[in-house]
Amino acid sequence: MKKIHLLFALLCVYLHPSYACSDCDMPLSWGFSGSLGLTHYDSVYNNDGQSVMGRLSLNTQYNLSSFFALGIDAGIQNGNTMRLDIPQSTLDELGGEPVSILVKPMIDILVTAQITPFEDERIFGFLKGGVAYRQAQVDRNEVNDLSQISPELQAGIGYKLNDNLTLHIEYQQVFGGNPDYQVDSLTETARITNIPTQQAVLLGLSILI
Repeated sequence: MKKIHLLFALLCVYLHPSYACSDCDMPLSWGFSGSLGLTHYDSVYNNDGQSVMGRLSLNTQYNLSSFFALGIDAGIQNGNTMRLDIPQSTLDELGGEPVSILVKPMIDILVTAQITPFEDERIFGFLKGGVAYRQAQVDRNEVNDLSQISPELQAGIGYKLNDNLTLHIEYQQVFGGNPDYQVDSLTETARITNIPTQQAVLLGLSILI
């Protein structure tokens, strides 16, 4: 309950007129972004963790000054299917067959901070931090599915093409862990405890609406 009260208080501060940029034409703005790039998952077999990734997001931004803004970004991105990097001794208990995991499409919500440190106001940097909801499914009926709330971080730079279009490049990391695939030979079941860490480099376009 305390967290809800804190989030509500931050939202009130975020939207309070006294914090708006008096020199900005639009203190509060809305938009959406689309990004495409390459992603890599840790703890997977060979190059299985490397794939193309796309991300769509809806965002709002509140300009506190001509060089600093805060905002909120909510997005969704595609998942991937890959083979887990499991020790050979564990694979032998499974008959030697590799184990595949499906990381389903992920949704996230991030708090954003944008700064324009140069005289050229078209160039800016940004940092995003928040949480992602992730789901994973193993291709074995005897293995548990897994859902996790994971920390997420994004950082990048952008270039304003005009008043409504922005080009940006960013690095993303969704924190996870080693799946730690364990087999119980007595019950003939297995278990994973983590979804692998994911890293990506994305090139995107944002449109102000």
